[in-house]
Amino acid sequence: MKKLIVFFCLLFSSITMLQAQGLLNQDLRQIHVDQLSDAEILLYSNKIQQAGISIEQALQMAAAKGMPATEIQKLKQRLQLINSRTGYSTNRMRSNDTLPGRDSSLYYYDSLRAQKPLIDPKIFGSELFNNATLNFEPNIRLASPLNYTVGPDDDLELSVYGLQETNFSLSVSAEGAVTIPNVGQVKVAGLSLDEATQRMKIAMQKTAYSSLQNGRSKLSVTLGNIRSIRVTIIGSNKPGNYTLSSLTTVFNALFVCGGPLQTGSFREIELIRNNKLYKKIDLYRFLVNGDQSDNVTLKDNDVIRIPSYKTRVELQGYVKRPGIFEMLPGETFANLLEFASGFADSAYRSSIKVTQFTEKELTVKDVSNTAYSTYIPQAGDKIEIAKILDRYTNRIKISGAVFREGNYELTPGMTVGDLINKADGLREDAYMSRGQIFRLKDDLSKELVSFNPESNTNILLKREDSIVIKSILELRDDYYISVQGEVRVPGFYEYNDSLTLKDLVLQSGGLTDAAYPQKIEIARLIQRDTLTFADVRASDIIEINGMEDFADPNKNVLLKPNDVVTIRRKPGFLKLESVTVSGELQYPGPYVLQKREERVSDLLKRAGGFTPEAYPAGAFIKRYNLDDTIRLFKKQTIANIQQQLNDSTTQLTQNIEREYDQIPLDFRKILSNPGSPDDVVLKSRDELIVPKYSAQVKISGSVLFPTQIAYNKSYNFKDYLSSAGGVSDAGRRSKIYVIAANGKAQSTRSFLFFKKYPDVEPGSEIIVPAKEERTNRLTTGEVIGISSALASLAGVVIAILRL
Repeated sequence: MKKLIVFFCLLFSSITMLQAQGLLNQDLRQIHVDQLSDAEILLYSNKIQQAGISIEQALQMAAAKGMPATEIQKLKQRLQLINSRTGYSTNRMRSNDTLPGRDSSLYYYDSLRAQKPLIDPKIFGSELFNNATLNFEPNIRLASPLNYTVGPDDDLELSVYGLQETNFSLSVSAEGAVTIPNVGQVKVAGLSLDEATQRMKIAMQKTAYSSLQNGRSKLSVTLGNIRSIRVTIIGSNKPGNYTLSSLTTVFNALFVCGGPLQTGSFREIELIRNNKLYKKIDLYRFLVNGDQSDNVTLKDNDVIRIPSYKTRVELQGYVKRPGIFEMLPGETFANLLEFASGFADSAYRSSIKVTQFTEKELTVKDVSNTAYSTYIPQAGDKIEIAKILDRYTNRIKISGAVFREGNYELTPGMTVGDLINKADGLREDAYMSRGQIFRLKDDLSKELVSFNPESNTNILLKREDSIVIKSILELRDDYYISVQGEVRVPGFYEYNDSLTLKDLVLQSGGLTDAAYPQKIEIARLIQRDTLTFADVRASDIIEINGMEDFADPNKNVLLKPNDVVTIRRKPGFLKLESVTVSGELQYPGPYVLQKREERVSDLLKRAGGFTPEAYPAGAFIKRYNLDDTIRLFKKQTIANIQQQLNDSTTQLTQNIEREYDQIPLDFRKILSNPGSPDDVVLKSRDELIVPKYSAQVKISGSVLFPTQIAYNKSYNFKDYLSSAGGVSDAGRRSKIYVIAANGKAQSTRSFLFFKKYPDVEPGSEIIVPAKEERTNRLTTGEVIGISSALASLAGVVIAILRL
């Protein structure tokens, strides 16, 4: 601390140039910030601020004079904590700010408490002094206590009311007297407030305030400003002399000084008054019972002495409040257990295990519960409270086809039948031919005992027996029946005994309008014990022919487990199917197909033909496909093509991932030859799209500047590539392809040394794939290894040829 004072003085003198140059050579390497209180840090920080220097500059100077970086960091953190709590600004502090210190009230938040506990948290009672939110500040906003002892520097407020009225503010002088106008001096020091009031009343009624004698006037005396007292505290975390309020109690003072040291006593704290032991304070009376009889009010020049503890023991394990406890002479384990709030619910209470120190080594001692009230723990004892065993003394279990599964109490002479009755009996689905008892032998090995739930339930039960009674539903396969075809909800249905074909149709929502009841098939599993080469049947097929067979309840077919029922569609039934026309046609919108093989040319006539802005060369059909197999195949195709072409463009991925196929149309061939293969047959949900004319050509992929340019008849393929800056070094010229406006793709063709590039039409897109990244190149080491092997092989060949 002295070195930190020198440090701040050094900074102050450096700014004002009032000290000798020799102070600049002081060594600040031994500074310990943790040993300083907030008051001291604020005090010296204020002096630095008065000198006109910032905290950051001061810390830089401290580092230059040898102050460790860790201590500088601690100092910055302490200043930040103090600022956030007290509102002091260490960067802008006024010269008239007052700072709390050892010679002030000292009831302030200490940031050191927030950084680390002053006392080991395991020590019982440490929470009083480690908890920064507690302060035990004396309450000065209360009615004046009549037993308060008046002393010098107290301010008394006198009020006379009634026949005579007056008010005085009187200060008790150093000689212990107050001077009352028109009355004179009255000595009040050493008297209680009530006694001082009576003495002043007697003096006043003899002089100018005679109405006080006959009661026609009243006198009221209250405390104004409360005087300060000086108290000395030794044996604490922050020993020293403290200036405190005269209302301060022992607990207030103990909190101010940080409480006892690590080795300090919580139970034999001494209050010394007039050089004599006035009272011994035992904090455990307050901590355990809330008894504040030891929390006496301090007087001027009192001394609080905190001696070292004599006996401490550590209580571990299953108690409600484990920790380190201080014991007084004659106290037993029963007292210690009371300090710890008793055993935990799962504690083993029959005995405790004590580890003790001897002169040379450790020893273990077992103390039974009969000695708890007589066993006196020794200094350094470690007492361990164990947990009860995780096992049951009388548990039995039952599960399966009973109404109340679970654990039950085993009573003497209890049988299997008794337990079944406790479980409210067997369920209707219980398997009555066999039950099982899973049992532990005396050596804890497992044993299985079988019994008949109907006739043999007199078996005596043992501890930890587990009875299992199976359900007949658990002992057979789950049976289902499948229905497919023209029913409203096809799928699998649970099989029930006596289930008929009509029942199954009703469960599946009934027949659809397309159903053909005269053609129903039932596929049945063939029950075989052996299989011969001549028997090639996979199932038995039962045909239901004629509506009357299905409608007649007497002829209704009984179904069996795993049957598959198929309801056929009427041969001539066709659903109405629609297509959509959009884009540049006279009458866009939805159209219902008129015939099974309606073609694009037919739909074009119904839609009124093209508009003047139509671009037939860009027309195409969107054909939606909901087949999951095809979607999976498309995802695999994306990966394969991109791996082969190293195509980084999004166009390819978008074209394949979409939920529809794009079918390009050639209307020149369609209109010239209706009904030809180019005249595509329409399907349900098809969408015919005829775009507007687009005079743009898009160039994308591995070119220097992907762009769109206007279509030019005089341009060839290379001209368009040049308009995009040409192919980049990463581009793959041999795989350039063009996608026309209608979605038709054309690739570059090669013959010998010649390449034929695809034609470019309005609305086309030229795509340049990227070159494939080579991942199979040999490393330098591999090349050297192969070269060495080849050289060795060549040497061997030459040697063989010379033979």
